[in-house]
Parts: sequence; structure tokens; C-alpha cells
Amino acid sequence: MLKAALVLEGGGMRGVYESGVLDVLLENRLEFEYVIGSSAGALNAANYVSKQAGRSARINLLHSDDPAYFGLRQFMKSRGSIFNFDYLFQSPVNELYPYDVEAFRRSKQRFVITATDCETGLPLYFQKRDYEEMTLALKASGSLPLASHIVEIDGYSCLDGGTADPIPVQKAIADGYQKIVAVLTRDINYRKKEPNAAMKRTYQAAYRRYPALVDCLLARPARYNALTEEIAAMEGRGEVFVIRPSKPLGISRTERDARILLAGYLQGRDDMTEKVEKMKEYLVLFS
Repeated sequence: MLKAALVLEGGGMRGVYESGVLDVLLENRLEFEYVIGSSAGALNAANYVSKQAGRSARINLLHSDDPAYFGLRQFMKSRGSIFNFDYLFQSPVNELYPYDVEAFRRSKQRFVITATDCETGLPLYFQKRDYEEMTLALKASGSLPLASHIVEIDGYSCLDGGTADPIPVQKAIADGYQKIVAVLTRDINYRKKEPNAAMKRTYQAAYRRYPALVDCLLARPARYNALTEEIAAMEGRGEVFVIRPSKPLGISRTERDARILLAGYLQGRDDMTEKVEKMKEYLVLFS
């Protein structure tokens, strides 16, 4: 097992890129001691820890056009949640492609799932060894602001982990890891835009009970852009090894077109295959 941290960014359906990266890691039997993910990154990580290559990609490629999985119809039916986590964790997905709970329980990897505390606007980090508890943490991590219900877990009111800590490199460092591989779902030139006045008012109205969350949401673009620049600087100094899309993915957060998703998955495979030997050199060099 590699004594290194694997850090996975979220990004909704852009996660298919990450699925391609992780499948190549599994095929090369590259197992990281520590795995941390936000939102879609955490969902992908769950299948990586259970060593189920192809499962994440299969789910999204074969079910992206099902309105019962995600979309406006699901949002209206649930009165406020664009993604149907029961569809993902129970039926039909977990019946068609059963999650290997025993492999997950046997794994020696440390698996950390990020979420955002609505009360404080700060990140929370969950480590769950029970399947039901893990899926609740994954639901919290993947519940997008304005598009999902708030999830209650361990006494906390939670939303999307990518809001407070979209690429949890610093958490991996704080947990003692000097060797870090970060998988991003945006190309190197991407920068988030500041929310416009209408979006600011929407956040304030939707989360008036959670002023710290509103502050966190409004600060997210600046925080994300600073974080990606920091990671690029760390990469330049050899402090982190980064796998990111070699070109813009062109995948929306709620992408339905399976052809576009397949292209993103294959790009992830290609980018990781091209970098796998350099990544091994990085991990050996800093061992």
C-alpha cells in the first residue's frame, strides 16, 4: 500500500473523468493509504476503496438519462433535491451493481468524506466504516446548495463538501501526509466567477437561518481560485502530484449526454495512463 494521500475533487457529472483516473489506478494495483474526497469525489472514492473498477463509470454512463436519477423532475418530486440518493444507494443501482460492502470493511485504507457544516460554514470530515453510515456521509457531501435538502448527520446540518473544502489537500497535510496525489476535474485555466447580485439574494433568502453558510457560499469562488493557484504552486515545487483534465471537459454538473460523459471518462483514463509512471517516480522520490 502506498504511504500517500489521494485527494479527489468533486464536480457533479464531471466526476466521470475521475472515474477514468481511478480505474487506471485500480488496474495498476495502486492503493493509497489515505483517500479523501468531496462530493462526487467522495462517491468515486467509495468505489475505489471497495476496489470496484468500472462501477462509478457504469452507473453514470448507463443511468444519466434516467429522470428518476437526477434532474428537474426529481427536484419537483422530492420538493427540493435534484439528485435521488435512494436511486443511487438502494434501488435500482445497488441492486444492479451491488456495492462490495465486505471489501469496503476489509480495506486498510483510511477513507475521509468531506461535508460543509451549515451552522459554521466550516468543513466537516467523516470517517465511516459501516455502509449505511458511509452512504449518509456521502449524501451529505454530495448535497448541492439550492439543489438539495440539508442532511442531518452526527448532530450536524450538512451540505456539499465542495462548498467549504472543494480540494482537501490541506486536510491531507494536517493528517500527516507529505506525499499527495490530487485529482482535479477542472483544467488548469479554469477560474470560478463571482456570484451575481441575483444569486447573492437567492443564497441569502434560502439560507437566512444559516448566515455563516451564506458567507461561505459567497466566498467560495475566491477561495476556490486561490486554492487552485496554491495547488499549482505546490505542484511546481514538487510538493503535490496533480492529475487534471488536459483540456476542458465540456461536461456540465448535471450532464445527461452519455457520449459526452464517455468522452470525459476516456480522457481521465488517457490522462492517468500518460502520467502513471511519473506519478510512481514522484511517490518513490519522496518516500
